[in-house]
Amino acid sequence: MKKITFQRKQKVVKRVLLLLIIAFVSNLNSQTTLLTVGAGGAVKINSGGTLNVSGLELSPNSNYTITETQVSKEMTAVSLDGTQAMEKVYSLDTDLENFSGTITYNYVDSEMNNLSHDASMYVYGSTSSAWSEYLDTDSADYTVTSTFTSPNQVGKVTVGALNSLSIEDAMAMGIRIYPNPFSSVINVDYSEDLQLTLFNVLGQQVLSASSKTINISKLDHGTYILRTKDSNNNINNFKIIKQ
Repeated sequence: MKKITFQRKQKVVKRVLLLLIIAFVSNLNSQTTLLTVGAGGAVKINSGGTLNVSGLELSPNSNYTITETQVSKEMTAVSLDGTQAMEKVYSLDTDLENFSGTITYNYVDSEMNNLSHDASMYVYGSTSSAWSEYLDTDSADYTVTSTFTSPNQVGKVTVGALNSLSIEDAMAMGIRIYPNPFSSVINVDYSEDLQLTLFNVLGQQVLSASSKTINISKLDHGTYILRTKDSNNNINNFKIIKQ
């Protein structure tokens, strides 16, 4: 009887160890360190060059140096205001500061998380503590490319469905954009001061203003992203369409 009990205990111990090993291996597979730049070290990307970090491509407009950071890849989906993204997010423990250029996110079928190829890039910055949407500027499947003509902060990068960031959250703060679609004038209804920045689908800044009535009749027809920033640096993005 004692022998049988001991054997059962051995089986329980083996099962627990097996579960711990599976959990450990799963954690290794879900988050992987891709690049480490130690103290005093640096990675320089020359203008016209590209650094490919396991599918995340960084192509700066001018010579750009990355210092003391760690880039990792986690094979899980983040939540973009309750909307799921693709099952892959790149993270930097120290944000890239003042990055201007092109970022390309490559993906495969197993990472799509039931999303379509019609998707946007989402970039998170630690200063704003918010995700920002950037439209895809290439027409190819399995890549999402965005160009940043103005210096940007990059802490995390992922891909999600178009217009995943909640407009309701902005409306709850009292921000209202109308009309949308528009033909010539955009009105911003908000009780406090705002800094407004308008981007085209290439990620290029086409307008910056503090006025809450903007005449953009001279702009081409198409889709734009209107970014609002308040005095506390809270950022909201609105997808707007010019007819």
